[in-house]
Amino acid sequence: MPKAKSKPSSAIELLKNDHDYVKQSLRRFEKMDHEDREAVHALVQQVCKALKAHTRLEEEIFYPAVRKALDEEDLLNEAEIEHDSAKTLIRRLERMKPGDPKYIATFTVLGEYVKHHVKEEESEMFPKVRRRKLNLEALGKKILERKARL
Repeated sequence: MPKAKSKPSSAIELLKNDHDYVKQSLRRFEKMDHEDREAVHALVQQVCKALKAHTRLEEEIFYPAVRKALDEEDLLNEAEIEHDSAKTLIRRLERMKPGDPKYIATFTVLGEYVKHHVKEEESEMFPKVRRRKLNLEALGKKILERKARL
């Protein structure tokens, strides 16, 4: 039986998949024993790696396309500043040891920033992008190709 061709994922679907992964990881973090430094550190590293790749994909591919399609400078500027804040916290976490008294708090704040950013993207930006004539499948293909290289 021949394999059915899978429909290319849209850029928004791919980005939402990343959002879902991070939200699930943040829920796991909230339920973890924070005294288990090794497990906490492993989760923090995974989430930080995923966030670094995700922000690059948005900044290099998605946001430039959205900027061209939407007249929403404030929305995009805010999103990029939120990325900057997240990247600052990620760099701080990468320099910290899991036993640092502020390690858990730093990751918790990063999680709060990310949840806020995701909520704005999914409730404000993505609906506006869907209403525009933006080729989300082509953008999705670019995102997948770039993600493979990251």
